[in-house]
Amino acid sequence: MMKRYLLFCQLALLPTLAAQAQFTAGTDGFFVSQNTQVFIDSLTLLPTVDFTLTSQTLTISPTPIPGTPPSIARVYSLTTPVNFTGVAGFFYRASELNGNNESTLQLNHGNASYVSTTGSTVNIGQHYISNTLPLTNFTSLTAAQENALPVKLVDFQLKRMENATILYWQTSEETNSNFFEIQQSEDAKRWSVLGKIDAANESNSKRDYSFDDAAERYGTQYYRLRMVDLDGSFAYSKIQSIRLGSAGLISAYPNPVVDKLLIGSKEVLASVKMTDLTGRQFLELSKPKPGQEVSLKNYPAGTYLVKVETTSGKTQVIKIIKQ
Repeated sequence: MMKRYLLFCQLALLPTLAAQAQFTAGTDGFFVSQNTQVFIDSLTLLPTVDFTLTSQTLTISPTPIPGTPPSIARVYSLTTPVNFTGVAGFFYRASELNGNNESTLQLNHGNASYVSTTGSTVNIGQHYISNTLPLTNFTSLTAAQENALPVKLVDFQLKRMENATILYWQTSEETNSNFFEIQQSEDAKRWSVLGKIDAANESNSKRDYSFDDAAERYGTQYYRLRMVDLDGSFAYSKIQSIRLGSAGLISAYPNPVVDKLLIGSKEVLASVKMTDLTGRQFLELSKPKPGQEVSLKNYPAGTYLVKVETTSGKTQVIKIIKQ
């Protein structure tokens, strides 16, 4: 059984040494309960949900992350990525500012690439920076001017459109990039691969990407991107979540649809009718089977309404887009 610790380490600004291990959490684990602040050397963590470090080594490096300007000369790194929600911060020396304007520093976190936060709090008198992070996956923390580091992924968000969750993301630059792997989870711990989108390989300008998840899902859903380079190295994006409603009567996907539309239902269906927005009927099925598949390959592109009726008398209308 994992041992649980509530550890309060004495706050100390240790000498800045090149990649020297400052703290190690073994296989027994280092547990921090929610709303409990811990100090690990000069790093502070205040998780809003229970947080555990297992088989991790925390190192502090004086080597700045390259950028315009580079980060400060204090970079915290863990062995492997962790999921964290809450307030993260750290103390630094004035001599470590490395040419940065202290009053406008932002907390930066990332894996192979870095994401700049906004709204960080900087205490100039104590040389301390902190910020409240949503559910975030990272291996490293540092501080820099906003968007000064070579951030590849500058935006990642979710939107709900009709019956699909649309993932949007944008890169500011790409070097030897291969593809983006889209991952989904219901607990932010166990991840499933939904698909992949080819990357630009080389780019010095902003590029936009998107991916549609039209699967039937309910409750809170989590998504992240695994960004894979040509040499096989990869980094994870931050984790985004979306709250979906309770189960509806039917589902229809993919949406938008090009060829085959799959109609699912949790109840026995009496009929399925499909019309356009003017009411003109294109399809009528009597007593369709569960998971009924309908070919729309030869239908004109446009918006259609699918109306279903169950044997118990319930009805529901769902809008679909034919491309």
